[in-house]
Amino acid sequence: MNVRFRRAHRALWRAASALVALAAIVAMLAPPNASSAVTPKIVSVDITGNLHVPTSEIMAVVQARPGETYDPKIVQGDLARINALGYFSAIAPPLIRLRPGGVAITYRVVENPVISKISFVGNKNVPTDTLLALMDSAPGQVFNGNTLRSDLLKINSYYERIGYGGQLPTHIKDVNLDPKTGALTLTVQEGLTIRKVIIGGDPVIPPPLILSKLNVKPGVVYSDALREKDYKAISELYKKYSLFVGNFVGGIEPSSIDLKNDTADVKYDVYVARVAAVEITGNTKTKDEVIRRQLRLRPGMLLTRAAIKYDLQRLQNTQFFSNVSPDVKPGPDPKHPEDVTVVWKVTEQKTAQAQIGFGYSGGINGQGLYGDLGYQDNNLHGTGNGVGVQFQRSIRTSSVQASVTIPYVGNTTKSQKYSLSGSLFSNSSTYYYPVYAVSQTSFSAISPTVGATPQPIPVTLYPSLGVSSISGVAATNTNSALGGALQVGRRLNDFTQITAGVGAQTIRYSTTVGAPYYFQSNVQPNVFVGATPSPLSNLNLNATNTLGVSATSIANVNTGAPYRLDTLSLGASTLTLDDYIEPRRGVNANFTETFSSPSIGSSFTFTQSVLDIAKFIPVRRTATIGLHFLGELSTGAIPPSNLFSFTDQTLRGYNQIFYGTDAALFQAEFRQPLSIDRNLILAAFVDQGAFRIRGASPILDPYTNRITSYPGDWTLRSDYGLGVRFNVPQLGNRVVRIDFAKGVNGFHTSFGLGEAF
Repeated sequence: MNVRFRRAHRALWRAASALVALAAIVAMLAPPNASSAVTPKIVSVDITGNLHVPTSEIMAVVQARPGETYDPKIVQGDLARINALGYFSAIAPPLIRLRPGGVAITYRVVENPVISKISFVGNKNVPTDTLLALMDSAPGQVFNGNTLRSDLLKINSYYERIGYGGQLPTHIKDVNLDPKTGALTLTVQEGLTIRKVIIGGDPVIPPPLILSKLNVKPGVVYSDALREKDYKAISELYKKYSLFVGNFVGGIEPSSIDLKNDTADVKYDVYVARVAAVEITGNTKTKDEVIRRQLRLRPGMLLTRAAIKYDLQRLQNTQFFSNVSPDVKPGPDPKHPEDVTVVWKVTEQKTAQAQIGFGYSGGINGQGLYGDLGYQDNNLHGTGNGVGVQFQRSIRTSSVQASVTIPYVGNTTKSQKYSLSGSLFSNSSTYYYPVYAVSQTSFSAISPTVGATPQPIPVTLYPSLGVSSISGVAATNTNSALGGALQVGRRLNDFTQITAGVGAQTIRYSTTVGAPYYFQSNVQPNVFVGATPSPLSNLNLNATNTLGVSATSIANVNTGAPYRLDTLSLGASTLTLDDYIEPRRGVNANFTETFSSPSIGSSFTFTQSVLDIAKFIPVRRTATIGLHFLGELSTGAIPPSNLFSFTDQTLRGYNQIFYGTDAALFQAEFRQPLSIDRNLILAAFVDQGAFRIRGASPILDPYTNRITSYPGDWTLRSDYGLGVRFNVPQLGNRVVRIDFAKGVNGFHTSFGLGEAF
């Protein structure tokens, strides 16, 4: 720093001169034989030349006192101490005069100018008012060199604190005090001017793109404040590309500092965050490998926000955990902070459910007293495999089902691309249906002769207007199925898989009526549905007939004989939902083709094609629009048990079951959460279904012989309504759905577990 104090220099010179003069005076005052003379006493001490500095402040540092013995060394020290006060530009030789009884000492000083104003030059980032507030020097004061030096230390310290440290020896490049006007001017050098900016490290993002976002640029004065802004800007840039900044170091490159031109290069070493290790905590049942096979973020990979979110969704969708929390902590090597450890903290929930229930339903098609017993676990022993066993028994029905699901076969990378599932089942039921007379003349109160054979009476299951069922007579329908299914899946990626499956079962149907009654065609009519009343209870809906339909597309198996129903199926599916329970975005699409032919041992020849697509679109802040399309087509003659059907879970405005060999369904639903945790949701929906029984003959009223419906034509049914959904954690975060819908015949309430789609 070049400090120009002309008066200060002169003060030092004059102080030295004063000391020389003092020595001469002492020599003059000394008698020829000094050793024998008596040292004079000081009779007075005065100060002259101080116009503004109080005499008392000067006298406070003077040690020469009246009455004391005169000592040249003390006077010499007084001159140095007066000069050290910092107020004076010059100190003249003191006047030492002989007086009666001793000597009088007069110290002569020349004050520094009174400061008229203080100004700064070069302070672009720190306001002048801030710098003035740091100084004790102020206009109206006598300039004091000591005070200025303290002020300069404080200004330098301030610049160090705000991020300009380590660049310059001092931030005050020059100080100039005008002796005539008293104007004090300080020239500031805040920091080094940037010559160029260098990006190093492991940035991944191209350096030119990083440079375009920085605040430090050539020609700009560098500061740590700019560095902090640059760190934030780089972090935002990395966030835009779903990345994390793992480490950020740098600043002024020491080897590039040019103090002559006050310039330097800036180098930033930017390191993208990479995964060094993955830790799993909180799991006591679920095995680590079951969790790790869901994770796609692995050691050596770039740490991205998208990858964390994706892995979070995958873990949540297993439904093994009530809560999953990701965290990032320093990695195992402190020398490389960019290599981090990803921690997955999970809270397990119950995955096993046991159920037992009893009930009673009466009526001709009721089950009577019935009981349920079941167990299922979708994370058996923490392996991620699923098992289920279900027993149902009533007076009229019996059902036993067992299933196993292995979503990942083996622990190797190759074997984990495959999945396996299988099931075994045995079902049987017996139901009773009212029978009706075919015509008025076919049923009359005829009293047969004792011992004679009763006269055969033709009947039908099909009701007619104005015709009551025959009292005390019912048709008995029995059916059974015994078989199993096996399916193998192959993942093509995390979203798409293809499947192949086989199914084999033996089915048996029989519908009989006791003598002397018989079915008019001498052929047992097909009955498609068991424990539900006939949907023909309202003849305005007789196109939904499930009794007595004759069609080339429906195989007549109601003979009491066993039939083999063997199938092969191929399928493909893609699943990109963000949440399997309550999705907000993504697609769930499935296509399945099923074949049955005598060539594989089946008693039937048919194909069935099913395309099922659901798409979810987020709207507003928390709402979702869901769209669903289901298309079902078939060829050949299908056994009644394989007909497509729409229940009140799909067409929610109806309490009937609609059957068809071909069907189509479109649904749209708007879902708005009413709670922050999304455990309570309001829904508005519309359903549109279409179905037909391919090749079906028109249905005739057996009593009037008139056509009542054309099941071979497409029939449309639609509804709309409102619903509520409750997410119940006690049921494994399963959704309880209640929908209030209006169909053609009025309102209907539909209950279900899980969303409609």
